[in-house]
Amino acid sequence: MNNLSNSKVSSTSKKNIPLKYPNRENKVNLRYNQKKINIVYRTTNDSFEIKIDSHKYSVKYPKNIFSYLDQQTKDVLLANFIYTRTAPLTLNNNLLFFHMPRPLLKEFVDYGVKKDLPRIKELIRANQAYQNSNYNFSTSSKTFFVKDKHTNKVKPNKKTSKDKAILSLSFGKDSLLSYGLAEEIGLNISLAFVNDMEKYNGNEFKIKKEIMRKFLTKEKKEIFFIQDNTDNIFRHQEITGQEIMELDMTNAMLSFALELVPLAYQKQARYIIFGNEKDMSDYFLNNEGKKVYHACDQSSEYMAKKNHYLARLSDKNLRVISLIEPLYNLAEMKIIAQRYPRLLPYTMSCNSDKLTSEKWCGQCEVCAEMYLYATASFGEPEKIGLYKNYFDKKYQNLFPIFSGRMSNIEFYEKYREAPQVRDEHLLAFLLAYRRGFKGDLIDLFKNKYLKESLRREKELYKRFFGIHHSASLPDNLKEKVVKIFKQELINYS
Repeated sequence: MNNLSNSKVSSTSKKNIPLKYPNRENKVNLRYNQKKINIVYRTTNDSFEIKIDSHKYSVKYPKNIFSYLDQQTKDVLLANFIYTRTAPLTLNNNLLFFHMPRPLLKEFVDYGVKKDLPRIKELIRANQAYQNSNYNFSTSSKTFFVKDKHTNKVKPNKKTSKDKAILSLSFGKDSLLSYGLAEEIGLNISLAFVNDMEKYNGNEFKIKKEIMRKFLTKEKKEIFFIQDNTDNIFRHQEITGQEIMELDMTNAMLSFALELVPLAYQKQARYIIFGNEKDMSDYFLNNEGKKVYHACDQSSEYMAKKNHYLARLSDKNLRVISLIEPLYNLAEMKIIAQRYPRLLPYTMSCNSDKLTSEKWCGQCEVCAEMYLYATASFGEPEKIGLYKNYFDKKYQNLFPIFSGRMSNIEFYEKYREAPQVRDEHLLAFLLAYRRGFKGDLIDLFKNKYLKESLRREKELYKRFFGIHHSASLPDNLKEKVVKIFKQELINYS
């Protein structure tokens, strides 16, 4: 297939399971300012719907994907998915009543919430709109499961194969490199795209859909298109107490993996491939000495623990992997440009609400950083559609190495100014300077940082063009991808 014709989500089945509450509920005494929230769901052949009090959210699959699972398997999967998605709501003084059994993954989901608390606290502390919030970080908030029995495992009809994988394709450099690698090492991959942006960033979706169309035509592939509006859970103030979108990232990659299970089982795929890079394991320490990750659920530590629990849930039929886990950004860009240059034109990383008809808004930190990495790693930023000179003085505030500020939210300033991020930018500017790029910021780099970058050059090359440890890659795939990395980075590490 080279188009989206088979990717459309089918209409709602007539065989709906009605939304209703069981007769029996746990009885608890609500404390001051606590809210009791009921959570139920229903399934159709090709979708499921979650009801949280009066609000409804849904995930819709292409025809014959969700229906591949029998009803018991759907129920077990959804108990785990729904708890993963909604557990952060307990942080806002809510009591959650799940009209389903206690999920097998509960312990791990709770671990993920606790690991993410430092990030959430930093964001809330930094955003002035939340300064007078009653946001409650107490771990004493509780969840209740109306049905007593624990859920069973989510087993496939047929055993999954190590030769098959599901690849989540977002068209960022990470997923495009993952695609190129997966194809080369002989994995039989099925591509998935989850549309969770259309309502809130229509321009991004429109641009990405056109990129997707061109990609599928050229690569002669099909893509499985999943509609998901569950991020809206964190936009309803009746549920969260206020609109706190920071919570939608908590355990997000776990819920994403669970969402892809029906497709993985229908395709008998053992692996679900995400583009978790080496820098996702980097962090800074807050004033309490706690590790603060940009997204802890994409870190190597989290992925290793996640695979332990997924093995239990799936009876060892599922594993989440990242083919690019050993690499930093500069190494990724270098390998794409040298080994898979045909994929460069599809690159789109900007998701700014300032997007119009172009795939780069030209005004944000992501655009500036991608320009920097492109100039440094292969020297032709126009190949990914970046035509402005981001080394002009007017873009200085987009580079934390010069501005001291990355955005209006202090958390991202702290993360982007963490030593490892600053150091990768330091090396990138050195490489752009050596390639002969001109501009006020190149001059500023020469004056402020050239001596430091030359003194530390060997150390910086070793880190950012090195091949690092991978916690998620199985041995049968690691040997193949590391061989490719060594071939492409032999002169850089």
